[in-house]
Order: sequence, then structure tokens, then C-alpha cells
Amino acid sequence: MLFNSLTYLLFLPIVTLVYWLLPARARQVLLLIASYFFYMSWMKIYGLLLFGLTAANFIIGLFIGRAKTHANKRLIFTAGLAINLGCLVLFKYTNFFIESLRQTYTWMAPYLDLVALPSNVLTELPIILPLGISFFVFEFIHYLVDVFRGEKAVTSPVRFALFAAFFPSQIAGPIKRFEDFERQLVAGIHFKKEMFQSGVYLIAQGMFKKVALGDNLATLVQAGFANPTMMSTLDTWVCVMAFALQIYYDFSGYTDIGRGSAMVLGFSLPENFNMPYMATSLRDFWHRWHISLSTWLRDYLYIPMGGSRKGKNAASMNLMITMLLGGLWHGASWHYVVWGAFHGAGLAVNRVFDDAVAKSEALKRMTESIAWKAFSHVFTFMVVCVGWVVFRANNMAEAMNIYTGMFTLRPSTTPDATILQLFFQSPLPVALTLYAIAYSGFKLYSKYTQGVQAPIPLPQIRVPVYVQAAGLTGFAMLVFGLAPQQSIPFIYFQF
Repeated sequence: MLFNSLTYLLFLPIVTLVYWLLPARARQVLLLIASYFFYMSWMKIYGLLLFGLTAANFIIGLFIGRAKTHANKRLIFTAGLAINLGCLVLFKYTNFFIESLRQTYTWMAPYLDLVALPSNVLTELPIILPLGISFFVFEFIHYLVDVFRGEKAVTSPVRFALFAAFFPSQIAGPIKRFEDFERQLVAGIHFKKEMFQSGVYLIAQGMFKKVALGDNLATLVQAGFANPTMMSTLDTWVCVMAFALQIYYDFSGYTDIGRGSAMVLGFSLPENFNMPYMATSLRDFWHRWHISLSTWLRDYLYIPMGGSRKGKNAASMNLMITMLLGGLWHGASWHYVVWGAFHGAGLAVNRVFDDAVAKSEALKRMTESIAWKAFSHVFTFMVVCVGWVVFRANNMAEAMNIYTGMFTLRPSTTPDATILQLFFQSPLPVALTLYAIAYSGFKLYSKYTQGVQAPIPLPQIRVPVYVQAAGLTGFAMLVFGLAPQQSIPFIYFQF
């Protein structure tokens, strides 16, 4: 069941209506049943996987919390990590390892005088990647780590199962922290009109981002990456920047729908994006992009490895390892590893530069100038775009073709169908203009209503419910009117 499908647009209102009509003690059970229905609508058998991992982690968490000695606690914790990581490796990386071994053997065979591998040796296994496994495994690991560090284990099997299966964040995050989710459940969920309305409008925003912007951008990106050698230098850059916008609108649109769905049910989920393309450095970018993952990697990988406590060289090495594993988390392919290495190296350089600025008054004055800040915005965006190439490409050969087009002067071989022309022929100019106007208007209104003086005075208008309903209906018609003919799956569903 996709967030941008008609099925979900029927599922969510029904669940929400029944949820608020039920007595408080029955709501958690309803959400748990609805969440499993949501997950198993894709493939029923993997509902058993989610249930099995949930049961295992619930029991392991209790045992960690009740262990009498630190040695026993560590042993149980290690077993829990092994179960979670073993499951992730089995489903996500088995075929990656098999294919890597086969390629390595094939490459070395001529040099070592080895016989060619038979076609039935080291072949991929028929494994289908369970949706969202990377996300809920990371949530389980975070839970076990925090209980091992002294947090109280969840004692309610229903609350823990709901933490794991909660459908608004189940498939592609944001990655929840169990303390925050458990705190909301224990305190009790109460209907708040303002929160409900904000959730509805957040869902509407997410739908527009995904359908009107992300999916239309996807058609340009697909056309360009399918024929990388036929694009001019200008078209190549347009295609790459289109993907940068596509992955942002696609993923942040998913997050908006997920967070909005949680809000209409009375829950608050963490934000995942904060205007990432306004970043002034790679370090700043990772404070703004996929925030729930970047903070998870910081708290449960980078800092436990030593962070920056053991010197500059160790800090750079820890950054590189963290981003390499972060790249591999995104997908079982070497081009994701290269993407992680690219960002790891970039963050290490960023760290060296920040250290130099801290020691030099001249550099500090330079970085505080308006010209430098403008340059840093543009430069950071261009660096991120260069990284997105290897992330989007199917393999390194395809990525190199794109890089060749970006950094050499190459004319178009199809002058009648350039990527730039496809852009102006699509609904994107209209959709981007509408989004920019609406986003600026809401930012201005938000700034005014929070008591900060806005450039122009705006009255606080209370809109009747029937007017809001009519407006949302018209908005939905606009979104689907701007939608491309082909529905595009969410990019982060594959992770």
C-alpha cells in the first residue's frame, strides 16, 4: 500500500475515524492491527518476519534490563545485535556478497590460472527484500543499545509491537526513538484540533511534493540516465539537478505524509529535513538531510567508535567508516559504498577546513562575509549533486558517463528532445511556481503567528470546516491534474 495510492487515501480516514471513536484503551490495539494490515498488504509472509523480530527484541530487552551482572547484560545484548544484523545481512546483503565474490573470482581467474566458474555456482538466491527492514532493524538496535545503557525496557508487548510496526513510519522512517514514542503512549493520546489540522495539511503538502514535483522530475531523470552519452553538458547538469530535487521531494514528501498521518492520530514523529539544499557545507547538509538517520549514525556508530575524542586522524577515519556503512545501508551495491566514501571524505575535508578557520582570524573574517556565504551555498549544492550521480546510477560505468557529460564540453546528439525542453514541456514549471508561492506564504504566515514581525501584516483568519474541506478537495484535484501518467514508487522503499 503506497502513501500516494487511492487505497491509502481510503485506509487512513477509516482507521482515523474508528481510532478516535474507540475508547482510549482499545486504540493501541487498533493501530497495531492496522499497521500489520498496512505492512502485509504488500507481502503477507513478511508480516511474520516483522512479528518474529518484534517478539525477539521485546524478550531480549526484558532480559537485558533484568540481567544481574554486566557480563550477562553484555552477552544478551550482543546476541540481540547478532540477531538483528544477521537478519538484515541475510535479506539485504546475501546476494550482494555472492555477486561480489563471483565478480572477484572472474577478475582474478586469468591472473591465477583458475578455471571459469560454472553457471550454477555462486548464483543469486531468490530473496525479496522486505520493505522497511533497514529502518525497523535500526530502531530495534537503537532500542537494545539504550536499554543496555540503562534505559528502562518496555514492559507492554502491545506498546512495543506498535513502536516497531507503526504504519506512518514503518516503511521509510523517520527512524523513531523508542523513548519518545513510549512517552507519548504512556502519557496518553488525546485529540487536539490544531494538531489534527496540521496533520491534514502536512499530508496534502507531502502529496504535492511527491506527485506533482517528485514524479514529474523522475520522468526527466529517467530520460537522462537511460541515455547518458546522448546528453549535452547543459542537459547533463539539468538532469543531475533534477535528480537532486526529485530525491528531496520524493523522500521529504513521504516523510510529510507519514508525519501528517501520525499527527491525525495524535502522535508526533521527528522531522527528517530542514531545507538541506540551503546548507553551507557538507557537515551542515548532514544536519539537515535525513536527520533521523544522520543522528542515528552519529549516536550509535560514530560516537561509540570514538568520535573525535582520539585525535584528528582518528576522527577522520571514524567519519569515513561511518559514511561507508551509511552508504552501504542505503543499498547492497558498490556504487552506494562509493557514495558513502565520497561523503566521508568530504566531511573529513570539511572538518580540516573548520579547524583551520577556528585558528585563523583572516579565514574567520572571510567565511563571515556575504560573498563567502553565497559561494558556500552554491558550492555545497554542487558537491552534493556530484555525489547524487553515483547514488542514482545503476553502476559505476553509468556514473562515469554522467560525470563525463558534466565535466567536458559535449553537444547534444538529440537536439529536438533535450532534458531542458522536456522540463518546459512538463507540468514542472507550473508545479514549482505554485509550490514556491505556497511555501513562501506559509512561512510568512508562520513567522507572523509566532509573534515575529512579518514584512506585511496578515490577519489570523479562522476558516470554516466546510471551506477547508472544499479547499482540500480542490487541492487534491490540482495534485492529480499535475501528476504524470506513470506512478513512480518512493525511492526509499528500496532501502
